[in-house]
Amino acid sequence: MLDRSSRMALDTSKEFTVKFGEIARTLDYDDPHGHILFTFDIGSKGNKSLCLEHHAPQTPRSPHYGIAFERTKQYLESCGYEVEIYGE
Repeated sequence: MLDRSSRMALDTSKEFTVKFGEIARTLDYDDPHGHILFTFDIGSKGNKSLCLEHHAPQTPRSPHYGIAFERTKQYLESCGYEVEIYGE
């Protein structure tokens, strides 16, 4: 599971990657705008459930944070996880 990664391209200007990070309970998101590290925890709905955590509201966010978060959520779903979301 930890070495699975996904490269998705809608077109060449929107290429990005999402993969499980080298640090426990992290996901690495990369696109031409930069790198964002997301964290997750065990979800409340069984063994295929994860809780993807938003960065704290007071933490500065990239203008591309929202799309990065959504793409990371979609990646987890494509791996067969039911995704819960923590934070805003």
